[in-house]
Amino acid sequence: MQNETFKPFYLFFITYMTQMGIVFFSLPNIIATHFGYNGWIMIIPISVVVLIHIGLIAKIYSFNKGESIFETIESLNSKAKMILMLLYISLSIFWSILAVTIAKHYAYVMKFLYFPYTDIQWFVLLTLILAFYLVTRGIITIVHITTIFFFLSAPIIFLLFYFVPDFSFLQFSTFLFNENKDFYGGIIELYTAFLGFEVILFMFPYISKEKSGFKYVFWAHLYTSFVYLIVTIFSYGFNSIQQLTRQVYPVVTLMRYIEFEFIERLDSIIFILFYLKVLITITMYVWISLVTLKRVVKWSDNLIVFVLLIVGYLSTLPFVTKKESIILLSALTKVQLFLSVFLPLLLLMIIFKKRRSNG
Repeated sequence: MQNETFKPFYLFFITYMTQMGIVFFSLPNIIATHFGYNGWIMIIPISVVVLIHIGLIAKIYSFNKGESIFETIESLNSKAKMILMLLYISLSIFWSILAVTIAKHYAYVMKFLYFPYTDIQWFVLLTLILAFYLVTRGIITIVHITTIFFFLSAPIIFLLFYFVPDFSFLQFSTFLFNENKDFYGGIIELYTAFLGFEVILFMFPYISKEKSGFKYVFWAHLYTSFVYLIVTIFSYGFNSIQQLTRQVYPVVTLMRYIEFEFIERLDSIIFILFYLKVLITITMYVWISLVTLKRVVKWSDNLIVFVLLIVGYLSTLPFVTKKESIILLSALTKVQLFLSVFLPLLLLMIIFKKRRSNG
């Protein structure tokens, strides 16, 4: 597994597909609720901050010369092995719970919007079986499948041309951020919508060493920002601020305007197609759980992934309603946001300390 490497341009597909999550469908509602009039503007500064965040990870990759972050962390103090083992186990369990919670949340939204008789637990189990298959096949298979899924789902963005003739700037206001609620809480909510790029930290040893290879991560993030921005602007152009704050999934509402003679309920097809992105996000978080726990136990990949998914599945069983699922996912993404900031800072601190020690 350690000898597997892939070309850096695949980082574009991995980063974009992991960043783009189920929050996409409720993003205009989140922005309108927290930032009010013309809240879509906030996507730009938050995206720039995330870009700086990715820049930190790129620096670590450059300093590390592709070395695993685990080797960097373990070089700090060899006597702290027991603490690191506990940390790795905790992080592995956390990411497996996060992956299962994402699967469960997608299932609840799907049941709420389209298929009311969906059995949540069976759907989650089916998703975990798919994730198990992908993760145990190795990172190269994940990368290739992610690329295929990207090209299957990417054409969705072209549907926005359907709205251009009816788009109106009259829905926009000259007010800026009026009627906002919990502005600073909104910044955190919006930042978590960009999470997923941090999985690149764990892929350093698997990326072919090429100059400027990390630029594909930046491009992927810029593409995600563009999609978020354009969809939110269209949502503002078709709805009043009051409508946006009432609609739980404004993007789904927007898609329901699309009508073709040869197809009905296109929105449901798009939502099902979006499952491909969600599956990749789940797969990537299970994969980083695997590579983290492999630092502690010497089991086979199949056994580690199986145990992690069982632990993640059982841990989320007490959360049986859609509301509980949302609360759990919100709490977990905030922890993940903390980790995505803490880990790069810790790694940079260790790298600078090593460089100073070596003169």
